[in-house]
Amino acid sequence: MLASDLVALLRLDIGDTAGEMLGDEYLTRCVTRAVFAVNKDFGTSFAVNAGEITPDPSGEQQEYLLLKAHINVCSLMRSITANNFSFQSGDKQVDKTKQPSFWADLQGDLEKDYKERAKSAAPDSGGVVDDPDNGIMAAPAIRPAIYEHGYVEEPDVALK
Repeated sequence: MLASDLVALLRLDIGDTAGEMLGDEYLTRCVTRAVFAVNKDFGTSFAVNAGEITPDPSGEQQEYLLLKAHINVCSLMRSITANNFSFQSGDKQVDKTKQPSFWADLQGDLEKDYKERAKSAAPDSGGVVDDPDNGIMAAPAIRPAIYEHGYVEEPDVALK
């Protein structure tokens, strides 16, 4: 799949089909960053070579890439709009100072959705559950192994 195909879909998602808000180079960078993040979060092995994403992402994987790219666009727009100002002339007033916070709110909502999808897509290996949002780190049931001469281990002893 060509990265430009994902850029076109991303433009549709952010409502910038005419290309007035961001240029292709910005969106291509957001898609490229999304590829590396999705690889890390979902255990995929996508690569971007000469504007092409290989191997071709499935429909669901493509949605993960678009969602992460959309998050990257929000971060970029927060940076771009950080210096916006408010001005007033007579009875007319324009206030653009809240744009970064609106982009931040959207970014937060999209990141929450992305994290939920990543959690639901991850196989449960029964290992350590690390949830930094809630400060929880839980280990699976641990059974100590104590070996003594003539000792017979009972399987349910550690669970009592």
